[in-house]
Parts: sequence; C-alpha cells; structure tokens
Amino acid sequence: MPEQTKTHQANQVGGGRAPARARQTQLAELITRNGFVSVAETAVRLGVSGMTIRRDLEALAARGVLIRTHGGAVAPAGRREIFDADEPPFEQRRPRHAAAKMRIAAAAAALVGSNETIALDVGTTVAALAKVLATRADLRFFTNSMPAAMTLGASRSAVYLVGGRMRWPELSLVGPVAVEQVRNYYFDRAFLGVSGAIEGGFYDYSLEDAEVKRAFIERARQVVVLCDSSKFDHQAMARICVLGQCHTLVTESAPPAHLDQAFRSSGLEILVAG
Repeated sequence: MPEQTKTHQANQVGGGRAPARARQTQLAELITRNGFVSVAETAVRLGVSGMTIRRDLEALAARGVLIRTHGGAVAPAGRREIFDADEPPFEQRRPRHAAAKMRIAAAAAALVGSNETIALDVGTTVAALAKVLATRADLRFFTNSMPAAMTLGASRSAVYLVGGRMRWPELSLVGPVAVEQVRNYYFDRAFLGVSGAIEGGFYDYSLEDAEVKRAFIERARQVVVLCDSSKFDHQAMARICVLGQCHTLVTESAPPAHLDQAFRSSGLEILVAG
C-alpha cells in the first residue's frame, strides 16, 4: 500500500493528531465493547506508535478503567460499569431526572447550618441545590459554576465566583487559576456533582472540572456528593477521587448491593432523600 494512502487512512481514524484524551476515550470504549484491546492492533487502528498506546493504557489502568496485560489490556473481572464517553451539554442534562435532583437538593440543603461557608461545584444537581439555598441570607458561597452563581445572585448571602477559563458546554470556570484560588479558602461544606459512581470512586467527564473538584475536597471540612441513581455503575474519563475521600452521598434511591457495600466500607455515609 502506498505510504500516502496509509497516512490518509491513519488520519481518518484519528491518527497521531488525535489528543491523548480522545485516544483514551476510544480505548475505553473498545474495552467496554470487546473486553480487551491489543497494543499492536490498536496502534495500527489509531495510526500511532505502540509506545503511545502503552502510555494511554497505563493512564487508563491508573483510573481503574482496565487491567494491563502483556501486549494489551482487559476489562476488570466482573465489571458492571458503563463507560460514558460523551458529555451532554448542561442545558440538555438539566431536565433529566429533574424530580430526583430536586429531592436530592432539598435533602442536601438540610445539612447546611447557620453562617457557613459553602463551596458549590458544577453540574445540574448542584444547580438545583443552589436554587434551594438561594433563599438563605446567612451563608457565604464560593462556586466555579456560572449557572449556580446566577441562581444565587437573587440571594442575600455573599456569592464569590472562582476565576479561571470558562469551559463550554458546562459553563464552569477551570484551570490553574481556579484551582489556586480554591486552595486559598476553607469551606465548612463542599457539594460536588459527579457523572458516575463505581466501587473504584467518583468520576466526571472533564479532566479540568475534576481538578477543581479535588481542590474543593482538599479544603472542605465535609464533602457531600450529590448523585442521582441513574449515575450508579457509570464511569467517565476522569476519576475525581476514591470513595473514602468524601463524607456523605446524597441520592434519591438506595444504591445496588455491591455499591452499598463499597460505599459503607469506605466510611461514606449514604443519605437517601425522601
């Protein structure tokens, strides 16, 4: 086959121009679909070197997505997880499971005491919580979510928007400036949104949002995860943290037995709304 044709085919499937995140998403999808990947075959398929694929597999193995083997990788034994590769836009996600999110928001709001400093992360469930907390006049809010900040603008409480680069379509503020600002503060409670929860930890679609979430975790006395039951056994590209780094999980329905055991074994308190 002529070299020009080979190059054209490699570029069609992603090629060497594909960023690491895009390649790793493709690899995770292959693992989910086939149960295994081969370094040699995948390198040809994506038009990159075997060394590049090995680095990608090592990164995915560190996140618990797969298990490295000689010449490739396989899915973890007994894996139940669904891998979510694509991030739906914020406004598209907002109406999904809306009733469950409002129940979670009401239960989470009841945890907030008087005169507390509250960190609100990004996501549609956190935005629902912001709507409930906007009636309070005795709190201090810090958030990197533009939708949450706009909702809280009607509150008589102080609202501080963390600076940084705006990430579309989540309308979040991310990057090193945002992370550094968060690390300068202390919070009584941090409320985090997640895209998935598995036995190996909590996940998010975005590497950048996950960095800010970890900074909130570092600086909060109590970390509360807001997670509706549709996200159980779902995993995305970025692991935020292991289960034991958070304190409370608020959901609207009891988790399945294997997750319930993992949550409780990690010391995570489960609060079922309603």
